[in-house]
Amino acid sequence: MTLPVSLRRARVLTLLVAAALVLSFLHPGPTPAAQAAEQPRAQHSVSYDGYSFLVDGKRTYLWSGEFHYYRLPSVDLWRDVLQKMKAAGFNATSLYFDWGYHSPKEGSYDFTGVRDVDKLLDIAAEVGLYVIARPGPYINAEVDGGGFPTWLSTRPGNTRTADPAYLKYSDEWQGRIDQILARHQLTDGRGTVIAYQVENEYYNGKPDGRTYMAHLEAKARADGIKVPLTGNNNGTFNSGDGALDVDGADSYPQGFDCSNPTKWNGVPDISYDHVPGKPLYTAEFQGGAFDPWGGPGYGKCAQLINDQFADVFYKQNIAVGATAQSFYMLYGGTSWGWSAIPQNYTSYDYGAAITESRQLDAKYAQDKLIGYFTQAVAPLTKTDKLAVAQPESPEIVDTARSNPDTGTQFHVVRHKDSTSTAKTSTHLVLDLGTAGRYPVVPQDPKATITLDGRQSKILVAGYDLGASPMRYSTSEIMTNATIGDRDVAVLYGDRGTVGETVLHYAAKPTVTVLDGTAQSTWDAQRGDLRLDYDHQGLTRVLITGGARPLLLLLADKDSAKSFWRLDTVSGPVLVRGTHLLRTATGEGDRLALTGDTDTEGGAEVFTAAKSLSWNGNPVQGQRTPSGTLAVTLPTAKPVSVPALDNWRHQQESPESQPGFDDSSWPVATKTTTNSKTTPASLPVLFADDYDFHTGNTWYRGRFHSSGKETGLTLSSQSGGPAGTVSVWLNGRFLGSSADARHEFAFPAGTVLGQGDNVVSVLTVNMGHDEDYNPSNGNKSARGLLGAALTGAPLTPITWRLQGVRGGEDGLDPVRGPLNTGGLYGERAGWSLPGYPDQSWARVSLPANDTTPGVSWYRTSATLNLPQGQDTSIGLEIADSPSRHYRALLFVNGWQLGQYVNDTGPQHSFPVPNGVLNPHGANSIAIAVWNTDGSTGGLGKVRLVNYGSYASPLTVALNPSPGYDARRYAMPESSVRVALDTPGTVTSGQQTTVTATVTVPQGKRPISEVTAALALPEGWTAGAATPPVVHTIGSGQSVKFTVPVKVGPVRQVNAVSAKVRYREGSAGDTRVLGMVPPAPPAGVNQVSALPWLSASNGWGPIERDTSVGEDKPGDGRPITLRGKVFQHGLGTNAPSDAQFYLAGRCDRFTATVGVDDETNGAGSVSFRVLVDGQVLGTTPVLTGTSPTASFDLATTGGQVLDLVVDEAGDGPGHDHGDWAEPVLTCH
Repeated sequence: MTLPVSLRRARVLTLLVAAALVLSFLHPGPTPAAQAAEQPRAQHSVSYDGYSFLVDGKRTYLWSGEFHYYRLPSVDLWRDVLQKMKAAGFNATSLYFDWGYHSPKEGSYDFTGVRDVDKLLDIAAEVGLYVIARPGPYINAEVDGGGFPTWLSTRPGNTRTADPAYLKYSDEWQGRIDQILARHQLTDGRGTVIAYQVENEYYNGKPDGRTYMAHLEAKARADGIKVPLTGNNNGTFNSGDGALDVDGADSYPQGFDCSNPTKWNGVPDISYDHVPGKPLYTAEFQGGAFDPWGGPGYGKCAQLINDQFADVFYKQNIAVGATAQSFYMLYGGTSWGWSAIPQNYTSYDYGAAITESRQLDAKYAQDKLIGYFTQAVAPLTKTDKLAVAQPESPEIVDTARSNPDTGTQFHVVRHKDSTSTAKTSTHLVLDLGTAGRYPVVPQDPKATITLDGRQSKILVAGYDLGASPMRYSTSEIMTNATIGDRDVAVLYGDRGTVGETVLHYAAKPTVTVLDGTAQSTWDAQRGDLRLDYDHQGLTRVLITGGARPLLLLLADKDSAKSFWRLDTVSGPVLVRGTHLLRTATGEGDRLALTGDTDTEGGAEVFTAAKSLSWNGNPVQGQRTPSGTLAVTLPTAKPVSVPALDNWRHQQESPESQPGFDDSSWPVATKTTTNSKTTPASLPVLFADDYDFHTGNTWYRGRFHSSGKETGLTLSSQSGGPAGTVSVWLNGRFLGSSADARHEFAFPAGTVLGQGDNVVSVLTVNMGHDEDYNPSNGNKSARGLLGAALTGAPLTPITWRLQGVRGGEDGLDPVRGPLNTGGLYGERAGWSLPGYPDQSWARVSLPANDTTPGVSWYRTSATLNLPQGQDTSIGLEIADSPSRHYRALLFVNGWQLGQYVNDTGPQHSFPVPNGVLNPHGANSIAIAVWNTDGSTGGLGKVRLVNYGSYASPLTVALNPSPGYDARRYAMPESSVRVALDTPGTVTSGQQTTVTATVTVPQGKRPISEVTAALALPEGWTAGAATPPVVHTIGSGQSVKFTVPVKVGPVRQVNAVSAKVRYREGSAGDTRVLGMVPPAPPAGVNQVSALPWLSASNGWGPIERDTSVGEDKPGDGRPITLRGKVFQHGLGTNAPSDAQFYLAGRCDRFTATVGVDDETNGAGSVSFRVLVDGQVLGTTPVLTGTSPTASFDLATTGGQVLDLVVDEAGDGPGHDHGDWAEPVLTCH
């Protein structure tokens, strides 16, 4: 792209930074010094028609790649990636803006540091890239919550709709991001934002959806957005209410299963939704694929979406008229911290053209070949379909287009079966109108057009290579330009194949073969010069005698890939042989180049300049017979990285022990939630509802034993396939489980008959779901969904919970809200540089550890990587997948990896420079969660070098705040209060509550101590006895007794003690349960009875309908094998519904099966339990199995438990129905 002069930033700092770079993409004009004083800025127009976008009236082919700044926490590396895009011929980048990345809490926004999008947009302008801004508010993108902020998961309102409760929040985000984007618009001459995408993959074309889109569009315009409004909704909003200026295609024809990377699908025709008056635009076209936990790895995704894919599929888009293509992703990056969705692991490499470690994939070179072509051959921006003759081979198809103004033809040839791996040769028929007809192309009888399997070629006819009219070429055009006093063109083909190029001249020109072999034939009658040659290395042919000399560079494909092109005010420059060309600044006879080299220093520069510098240093070149400069450039030095040793190790998880002080943790007392998940029991235990949105959350529950407790049934939701929970009772490890519902048995002797029993549960939030199909997906709960004591489900448990320290306020605004979770070590600063670990035990890796729970490993690495080189370093863990542990990797306090040893596939974790100090000390901390208590520990950890190049790239170190003993001191109570209350109560009951106040040994005495109770509404308390205690000494305890009259009883009844003393205050809270009403005498439909608890594998359990979808009330009539039932429970396995019987019910009957709504899919089994004893089961039933029935005696039972289990093949379609479930009671 060539940007107007006036786009240079007026701010002095930016000009100083950009001065050496900006000329690489500007039209001739004032120098930066003169430009700084120029005002006002020139405005520019961005328009479009049915052919293309136009900038200042000039047709522009948008060749764009997606980049996620929030997946690369190093500002200077943003420039690296964008320069690599520009170097590959891209003239635009598509940028999502992640609401959640910038907003840690409602009303709070951060656009500083690694969130400085002002700087990002400045860099894009300096590099010379247009920006397609995509601020959502929803972006999907495989980021936590699809880009919604974590706090939004607890707010009212239906997301991605015109619900005012939601728009209140989305408007706030839009207003904040729009004010930044507006000041970087191309139209105002202050930046390069060329388009603004509204929403993302939004396909609701109904009136309510159009109302929503119209609102967002109006908001953007009101915020000062003037550039075209675009979309990626496959044309849904190309017309009608809420119509966008240009609604583009969103296409991933290969899908996302990388496990079979050689499987191809057919090419799509994205022109199906092309409407008159608007260009054909692929807002997202597949540039890779994401990979799930346990997947084959991104190497396979790179193979699935490889250079062949780009060659065939991207050219197919050109064949059907696309003049704006954006590829998702061009650089994927890292879902660092807790920013990934539950289904995906840390790496977001995506198999993209630029790898996660910033290396150049083979697809990058193919993108460059096509990208240079789109930018060099201007007639491509305005074409119509062209009817052509069938190629000689029936296996080949020629999809042709022509420019109505110039007559230039573009013949996109490929196999008719685009998945074919056959090698096929053919000839074409070309009819160029007045320029003549060529019935057999190529004309050389020994030559053919040869296509390998899964290959496509764009063959151009009727195009001027500068001043030389070209009739056609069977070589593809990479680029052409006027350099100095001659035209230069790079044409290429597969190595070993024959190429043929025909040029037209008024008189026979002079042909000089400078290098290689080529035969020329002159047809005087037609005025055609025909060149025939082999694509072998690089053949150079100089043609003189026309209006201007033409240097043809006839290359094999690999040789063509070695060329780089950038444009300067003095004209284009070509460079051959470097690893990368970053910038070119030309003025007069001087040319300044910057770029990267590997271990080969030889390069060739095609320029008329007489003075050359490379990375700021003068370079002496020798003129070649081709008139180019041959130079020798500095090369990369060898790189060595130190071994990682001197590890120190420390156990944590004190939360698993009964004596741990959790008095500062919030108590779970909420009874309502805005989550889309229905609580399995009350109070609400969802971590988000208590402002713990990321990573691990600890729960500690207290109960008094009734003597009947045999275990604990937990319903939990981590999200995705890599979640788990670990459970302890009174410090005894009970095990870990990834099940949505799991019963943890209490070993004999672990339940205390007197006092508190303490349950400790470690959970993990693997990310919030996306909301692709608008249904409040981001509001799915995380953490515990419900809990019940097996054998004593009426016994209440009082829960406290603790996640990330500080909740939404956090302790680390630099790294941000997604960097850490709630492990003890994270809360105490063990992950940070400078933490004093000298007292930790020394250990060598690999190491074994049989202690369940979490422990930490720390070391440091001092690097001395070569100066003047861009070296990419990462951490690699090697271990047997038979060991069951997971780890969090912190480098200088930045969490850059989640590693699950028994799941995979990721073992290698790039660490971006800026986070990493390549010339100094680096802190490495790894938190390891041993999930089975026997095979834990940590495998071998080493540093790896992904690539190193001599480079001008400089990267500033991120601010990485270290350990602060005061800031990270763990809270410790100087006074502890423990309430003793009855477990369950009934209205009107008289009872007594005791508060025991203890001053721990070693703490200071307290004086003038009083106690009071805070009770539910309608309850009353008498005076405490004693009314006051004058002193409680160190190591002493005092009990206060308070009489209580119970008022109205609710499902959750929180009783709190507030103890005040001269030196401060302390307290405790307990949750009391209620005794549910007994079922009435007679026959009772179970679906009409209240449940004690209810958990479901997907959506809520529905009453008197099937489970339907995942929203409440969306079920259908219960139907089993064609029979409709009026009453029942609709579930999705695994599910569990408990009902209180009070010993008054004698019989339970039901018909069960998989609902017909699954169309024969699904596989489940059913269980009926009473007081924890299994009374009846079914075999596995499928969607086609006959129904089964229960008729069971329940006499004397207290609790009925209806369980549906999935059959081991996942919960999909497992819609288990309890049809006409009936209890007969007395």
